[in-house]
Amino acid sequence: MTSKHGSFSLLLDYRRYLFRNADPTYGRSKESQLRRCHRLLDGPLHGVSLFNGSDPLAVLPLLTRFRTAADEMDVTLGEAPYLLAYRICGEAKEDFFQEENGPHGSAVGTSFPHTINYLLTRYAPEDALHTAEMALRTAQQRQDEGERAFYQRLMRLGRRLMGMYDPGQLRYLFLKGLHPSVQAQVELADRTCTTFDELLALSQKIGDGLRAVKVTIGKADRYTKAKSVLQLGSGSGAKV
Repeated sequence: MTSKHGSFSLLLDYRRYLFRNADPTYGRSKESQLRRCHRLLDGPLHGVSLFNGSDPLAVLPLLTRFRTAADEMDVTLGEAPYLLAYRICGEAKEDFFQEENGPHGSAVGTSFPHTINYLLTRYAPEDALHTAEMALRTAQQRQDEGERAFYQRLMRLGRRLMGMYDPGQLRYLFLKGLHPSVQAQVELADRTCTTFDELLALSQKIGDGLRAVKVTIGKADRYTKAKSVLQLGSGSGAKV
């Protein structure tokens, strides 16, 4: 199985993150800029974490969500880099300011395409994307992990690659990564599940059933062993 695009070229193309209003002018007062910033924070970007660079690939969902928010609020290409700067904090903010004041300062921080390219180059290099893709493709259900928890972990890994893998491919990776004892039964019933939610519910049901049986058998084994020890001790006592 290969990713839908075969490479990371689409994720790393700055044009993916542009929006409808291509007006390059800024033309807004500082007060107007702050009002729009607060509208972004309280509206489309409400609840979205600031980007601090600790999870470098989080820059991809940041840019994607910002594009959606910009379209909703009719943000212009000219004001975008100033508004995007409000979504960056911590060390990433410090690095951003240093880049603004560096030899390319006239472009980064004032030109949105240059700002995007700076963020992608710094935080989403291809080797990091390859690592994230391998983590997704090789994900396996852990011994102490339920099926729903494994699904949620797999989806988090998938979101880091921002749509490179479609729902059908993620479904395949979920089935492939299930514990073998669960996987064998789920694959037999997979054709009866028309949605991913149905498959997830079925997987959880099968996994819960297998774990319940394992616990029951374990208790029975412990009871049998304890009974044998008691009987052996009783027999030894009789001989004495």
